[in-house]
Order: sequence, then structure tokens, then C-alpha cells
Amino acid sequence: MPLQRLLTLEVSSASTYPQKLHDAPASAIIVTAEDIRLHGYRTLAEVLNSMRGLYVTSDRSWSYLGVRGFSRSGDYNSRVLLLVDGMRVNDNIYGQAYIGSEFILDIDLVDQVEFLPGPAASIYGDNAFLGVINVVTKKAGSMLGTTVTGEAGSYQSYKGGVHYGGQFENGAELVVSATALDSEGRDWHYPEFAGKAKGLDGEDYGKLFAKFSYQGLTLEAAHISRDKQNPTAPYGTIFGDTRFVTQDVHTFASATYVTQLADTLEMRLHFNHDIFKYEGRYPYPGTLNLDRSDGRRDTAEARFTSTAFADHRLVGGVEYIRDSRLDQVNYDLTPRVSYVDEKRDADKVGVYLQDEFRLGERWLLNAGIRYDHYDSFGGTANPRLALIYQPSSASSLKFLYGRAFRAPNAYELYYGNDTQAFGQKGNTSLDPETINTYEIAWDQSLNPNWGTHLGIFEYRIHDLIEQQVDPADGLLVFRNMDEAHTTGMEIGLDGHWHQVQLQSSLTYQYAHDGNTGSWLVNSPRVLGKMGLSFPLCSGWRAGSDLLYTSRRRTLAGETGGFVLANVNLSRRDLLPGLDASVGVYNLFDKDYGDPADTSNVQDVIRQDGRLFRVKLDYRF
Repeated sequence: MPLQRLLTLEVSSASTYPQKLHDAPASAIIVTAEDIRLHGYRTLAEVLNSMRGLYVTSDRSWSYLGVRGFSRSGDYNSRVLLLVDGMRVNDNIYGQAYIGSEFILDIDLVDQVEFLPGPAASIYGDNAFLGVINVVTKKAGSMLGTTVTGEAGSYQSYKGGVHYGGQFENGAELVVSATALDSEGRDWHYPEFAGKAKGLDGEDYGKLFAKFSYQGLTLEAAHISRDKQNPTAPYGTIFGDTRFVTQDVHTFASATYVTQLADTLEMRLHFNHDIFKYEGRYPYPGTLNLDRSDGRRDTAEARFTSTAFADHRLVGGVEYIRDSRLDQVNYDLTPRVSYVDEKRDADKVGVYLQDEFRLGERWLLNAGIRYDHYDSFGGTANPRLALIYQPSSASSLKFLYGRAFRAPNAYELYYGNDTQAFGQKGNTSLDPETINTYEIAWDQSLNPNWGTHLGIFEYRIHDLIEQQVDPADGLLVFRNMDEAHTTGMEIGLDGHWHQVQLQSSLTYQYAHDGNTGSWLVNSPRVLGKMGLSFPLCSGWRAGSDLLYTSRRRTLAGETGGFVLANVNLSRRDLLPGLDASVGVYNLFDKDYGDPADTSNVQDVIRQDGRLFRVKLDYRF
């Protein structure tokens, strides 16, 4: 990447403290708030979809992230770890990372998004399997005053919000935000069903966020409640029935205190409380089925960072997670028939240690290990090793190895019963999935303005948890079944010339079953990304994206490859204090779809055609 970006941008999630990109023990990717504004990204999913080696799919209820060719349909994003300011926000029932409009933060609050491909269980433990997403929120200093935002888009989509950032004379900072969205969505026709699903793709949400900082203390709280309709009639529900609605609610409150115990020793104490609620209302002939989950999680962590030893930066800590509630119920309303009534709790503890060792002027060694103990399956230890060679400030060659695990979640362990009427049962004997990864990454700045990236990687996954039919009783059950391997190469070219900025990448990957060698479902072999921004006239600036995804296997066949083009025009201070943008998404109205999972009759779920959005921000 360009030398200016390589030397100025910092990533905080790779080692739990800020470090330059070329020092990070991962091939980190960063999208800044300015990138988000220029390209008109509306959700975290769109930000991630612009990144090298990543792709996003949708089942019209949630968005799912594919990493380097691996994305299992219906896995609920449990193989990536999602952080907000370094704090885990995956839910504790499904392990789900919410990345679409269901993400807990409004995109206007995001200062930068960091993605670390590969495992990071040596620091974070569970879910840091295929990668880690860290969303860094804005500080009050970057958003002084009040901003009122308003948006209007296709299919009667309207969004409004108020954001405030203030600094006080004693050094305290406060950020407060409230946003709401209401969208009717489009009408859908599927050849598998007669007629159209009219008015069944809508969604609405409300989001709240507050952050207070004073000296070493930071308090954060957030809340989202989101209702989403689904026009695809999954799980055998009645097509076109307006009662099909899913609701996701997430609330968290956290406190973090950082202090210097000595000149060379820093202590960080963190606590957060999460509440996760889900309700699905599924219409069937003669009844309405309710599917609910209620999760409560408390996390306490103590972390210490020491520079007492020359050329060493040591990080060590202990984390305790108490899942006080892992409740799942499922029942029919009329007549009242109960299928699932599981009330569980769980405890887990992790201890970790990492050392960043400067071996000389040009060599850096980063080594870490974490041990986690679960009351469900016992203990697991996961290391990470990075050897980094830096012949100059413009070059960085990284040799990376990592091991990680994904613990079976409460849904896989406990959901279901042993009756044919429901058709699914739990499996309390599941073992965690494991992954070993190997990667070589080279970043080279060609000059202060232009740079290249080259990477080669291999992922090996064992004991993959898959849902299958038990031949003994015909019930669906999760079991440790498969192995999966992913190998590939990625190249990138980034830079700017005068006021023109370019970010581009091309990734080749082959993800296949480790036993049979067959190509995995929902795994494109080629991903191409190109983001371009440039000035227009009268202060307007254009930001455009070209996104190529090659063909993919589905459960019954294949989808074709496609290119999506998005264009966003933006202007600062159209009037004093007023910013404006106009975006067109899927500019050429490409008809494309994503592979469906076993819950759908359809083999491919069609995605949105051309969409428009107008956004106004007024600062005062």
C-alpha cells in the first residue's frame, strides 16, 4: 500500500494495542470514515464487501460474510469475531456476528473498520476463526457539535438520525446518537411459488448509542431493535403470508478503565453486560409458530501490557465470560404445542500471553498463545506466530501461522427434541471446530503515493460442525463431520495521483472438501474489487466501486458470475454546514442471486436490482 498509508494508519485489534500496519501480525485491511463517506457505504456489510478477499451474501433476513472462499450457508456468521472498540458483540446463542442493517451501530458513527484475515484465538478465543472485524467508533473531537441526518431511497426507504459529539473543559468527551429506519422493500416473484410476495421485504429499526470518556475511564452503551420481513418463505412457511417477521434485539453496556501502574506497565480493566433477544414468527397452515431465544452475557477482563524488557512488548490477561441465560423456546400458538424449552447457562475462562520481540532493526517476532476452558467440552490451547521482515520503511514481508477454534454454540448443542413432529434434535457431544492457517504477505510501497500487496494463504479446517440427517431416526442433528481446505493468492494495488484515489485487489481462492476434494457451496474462485474516487466540478466528488464475483456452487447447481457497479456523488458544505450525497447502487440493474441454504425451496435467492439514495447531513 502507499507509504503514506502504511506509516500513518494504525490497527488496534491485531495485538490489542495500536500499531502500524506493517508491524501488525496479520495482513490487516482498513477502511476509514472518509472512505465510507466518499463511496456511500450504507452498512457494515457494504464496507466489508469492498475489502480484499471478502464477499457478502444475503438470505433477505441477515447478511453473511465469506472469507477467502469459505462461507457455509446458514452458519449465522459464527466463524468471524465482531468487535466494537475491541469488545465482543457476537450473540451468545448462535455465535452470530450481525453485519448488515442489523449491526448495532449506525454507519455514521464509525471511525474505521479493521479486518484481520486468519485466526486470532491466541488473543480473543472463540469465534476468531476465519477473521476478526473491529469497528472503531468516532471520538467526540471528530464530530464536534450536533449533526442531523436524513435519507430517502428506493422502495419507500427513509432513515433519520441525530448525532452529537462534545468536549468539555475538564477533558471529558461525550458522544450520543439516535437513528431510525423504515423501509417497505420491493415485491418479489419466485418461480417456485405462484404469485408475488407483495410488501413482504420491509424492515424497520431503531438504534441508540452513547459513549462517555474521562481520563482513563470509558463508558459505552448501545441498543438496537430491528424487525425484518422475509419474502422467500423459508422453513416451509406459507408463501406471501404477512405474519412472517423476525425481530432481533441487542443491548450492551460496558466500562473500561486504563491506567499506568508504572512507566513500563499499563493495566486495562473491562466489563460489559449484553442482552440478546430473538423472535421469529413463522406462519404455517392452521397455526403460527413462535421461535424465541433470550441470551444474557457478562464479561470481565484484566489485561496488562509491559515494556519493561528491552525490545519486548508483553501483553497478558485473563477473561471470564458468564452466560447466565441461554434460553431457547419454540411452540405453536393454536393449538398450543411446545417443541423446545431449553434453559441453560455456561461459564468459560481464558488466559493469554503475547510477546512482540524486536530481533533487530529489520526483524520482528510476534508470538502468542491462549488457553480457554469451557464447561461443555473442556480446554483448548491456540497459538499464533508471526515473523516480520522489514528491509525498509517501505517494505514488509510477513510469515504468519495461526490456530483457532470455534466452540459449538447453544443452538447446535441444545436446540430441538427427539420427536418426529419437530424434526430436529440437539447434540451435547459436539467438539469444537479447529483451523490451522499459513500465510505469506508482502507489502511494498512503490513511492510515497503507490503501493502493492501480494499474499499466499492456506487454511485447513477440521471437525467442521455440519447439520445432517441421522439415519437412525430421520432427525436433523449437528455433528462434527467434515474437513475443509482453502488455498489462494491475492494481489492489490492502491494509491493516489493528485486528487484521484484507487484501491484495487484480485483474489483467487479454491475452497474444497478435505475428504472428497469437491468444490464448496457458496465459494467463488475469483473476487475482483476496484474502488475509485475523483473530483468533479463545483466541489462535488465521485466515489465508485466495481465488484466482481465469479460463479458459485449451489446446493443443486451453480450461480453465474456477476459485476456490480455502485456510484456515489458527495459534496461538503453544499450550503454552510450542509453535506449532500446521491448514490446509485447496482447501477446497471444486474440480475443476480446468492446460493440458498436447506431452509429454502429456492436454490438461489435473488438480490436487489438498481437502488437510489439521497442523503443530507446538517451540522450546527
